[in-house]
Amino acid sequence: MTAAQHTTTDPAEQADSVVTRSTRALEVPDLDARFRIKVRSLISWFPPLMYEGFSRRVDVAGLRGRGLVSVVSSLDFRRDDLAAAVAAPVHSRVETRFGELSGTGLGEPATRLGFDIRYGFATPPGAGEPRRYRERLSEEPVDCGAGRVVLTLLRPSAPPAERLVREPQPELDGLRLHVLKEPHPTVESLSEPCPGLTAAAGGPTEVRGRFGLQHTDVNQYVYTGEYTAAMEDMATRLVADAGLPAARHAVCRIAAVFKAPFSAGDDYVVRGRLFHDSERTVALVGLHSVGPHGPRERPAVFGRVEGTC
Repeated sequence: MTAAQHTTTDPAEQADSVVTRSTRALEVPDLDARFRIKVRSLISWFPPLMYEGFSRRVDVAGLRGRGLVSVVSSLDFRRDDLAAAVAAPVHSRVETRFGELSGTGLGEPATRLGFDIRYGFATPPGAGEPRRYRERLSEEPVDCGAGRVVLTLLRPSAPPAERLVREPQPELDGLRLHVLKEPHPTVESLSEPCPGLTAAAGGPTEVRGRFGLQHTDVNQYVYTGEYTAAMEDMATRLVADAGLPAARHAVCRIAAVFKAPFSAGDDYVVRGRLFHDSERTVALVGLHSVGPHGPRERPAVFGRVEGTC
């Protein structure tokens, strides 16, 4: 049965969303030196946590077989200031909704389909001391982080005008379509002024690099977490350059938008600006692809990295 031939499931039989609950044990690299869960740990967990339940409800292989893939177009993860313990359970709740991402609904020029995924994390509080790194102060889970990922459905091999998926697909018949109410993040929205913070002296800092195979995944492009790790690293550099205590700087939130992917062998430039007061920091960081005449003006990936000192 082709996409054009399928008949839509009775709305009364469609699921509002796919909800998955799971538990994993915290490992040593998941926590920083202050025993807080790293934002980069939360980001590394999001693909398998979503896929676990989603693939039981949706024929993912069928979508891929017809040349459709879902790519990350934005993410937003934050961690709470909670000391955790190695080997303690992290309880996650993931809710995936099939969505029209432009907010205009079906049949409009801006229509594009994808998935809006919300994450919640909880773990028992830990002692927060090196000699008691496995000790829990309670067995009752406490909220320790949250996240949101927006995936856009694409036909990557189609002509540019046909790459966005604008019509429901048969493999997704069992899910109710929701029109996205919250605007999709943009470079402009993530760059909004930071009330009470001052721009660090000097112009934007720039770092050049080149991606290798070690940065990629099986989707043939650079893995999402590599971009956000580069943003965190730039934030640390900016904090140090501003004379703030980099050793005490903790990233508590990363929000990012993804406009174009990088591949192994691609050169890139990371540009960042810092806003801060005595305790809070916001780094605005872009990863720019490099063309024949140098770095392109618009970032291929852009993020907002919030932290505390």
